[in-house]
Amino acid sequence: MPLFKCSSGKATPKKVIAYITDKNKAELVSVRNLFEDEDYARQFTDTQNLFGKGKKFDERKYYHIKLSCARQDNVNPQQAQRYAEEMAELLFPEHECVIATHTDTKTVHSHIVVNAVNPITGRKLHITSDEYGRMKDEANRIGEKYGFSYTDWRKVAKHKRTSSEKHIILKGGTSWKEELREVIQEGTSNAKTEQEFKAYLKECYGVEITRSGKDYSYLHPEKKKPVRGARLGQNYTKSEVLKRIGKQNYGKTSSTDFGRRGRNHNGQSAGNGAKLGGGQSFGRHAGRIITEGLGAVEREMQQLSFAAECASSGLEAESERLNREQRKVREQLERERRERDEKAGKADVQSDGNDGEGNEGSSNGYGKGD
Repeated sequence: MPLFKCSSGKATPKKVIAYITDKNKAELVSVRNLFEDEDYARQFTDTQNLFGKGKKFDERKYYHIKLSCARQDNVNPQQAQRYAEEMAELLFPEHECVIATHTDTKTVHSHIVVNAVNPITGRKLHITSDEYGRMKDEANRIGEKYGFSYTDWRKVAKHKRTSSEKHIILKGGTSWKEELREVIQEGTSNAKTEQEFKAYLKECYGVEITRSGKDYSYLHPEKKKPVRGARLGQNYTKSEVLKRIGKQNYGKTSSTDFGRRGRNHNGQSAGNGAKLGGGQSFGRHAGRIITEGLGAVEREMQQLSFAAECASSGLEAESERLNREQRKVREQLERERRERDEKAGKADVQSDGNDGEGNEGSSNGYGKGD
């Protein structure tokens, strides 16, 4: 099945609907229980207002579901859209839905935004952990009809899960920390810069990054206290997220975790007599080696920053770097040409304005004493 992720949103549905229907991302868009020629977000809001719902700031207003097809299935946009429409019809037969399939990334994927308020009964949609598990099972079942590969979503990956979380997973549910992990993984794969990563989490899932020092602190929209990335697992720390963003988009590894300065990769002190690499003692030269290593890290970060700048401007980093180098060469050649011209001009003036004995000529060109 395509990867199935579901989260609730407390913000107004305008931004998330604008995101999934963006013409630069979405190739196919359809709706359920909505008028196609009217503003979708406005219809969501009208339904909520009709039943006196959606007025509180911290009130759940919609659910956002993502179905990400496996690359090996070679799913085309039409197949992904039909699959998403069938899932929406099965899971939310009476609710208002906006369905869109994106082709702006390497993996074709679909989004479903569901109004939390039933337009017929006015009741609020609430997806429990058990229901979430059953939804994933349905995603596998329907996916088999389309020939999609089976996903064992209950398989525990290498994450820092508590015993309570493991118990929830075994029951077929999903904890709020697991929801954060899924959202962070999705944000990492869809962002090209740190700013895009933060914006993606906020606009699509209502997840805020409340602190961004040595590590990120993530605030789940239904929780009052944030959780540090390290508490979710190594894959969700700031350094790992930035490294993965840099590696997947630019083919390089971003290393921002150099807060442990002065230690080698084995955690040993890199002071006098420190042993780096294969164990050779560098003694008093260790400081210079560490400085050179940090310099290399800094240069790598500058390269990643340059690549991110080019990507945000729609430019290809390597071509832009080559253009800048060529421009520098042209500017250098131009400066050298001007310097040669200036020297040649001074030589001409000296030749025309002196009699060879150091005496300046008059304005008529006659030498002194003539």
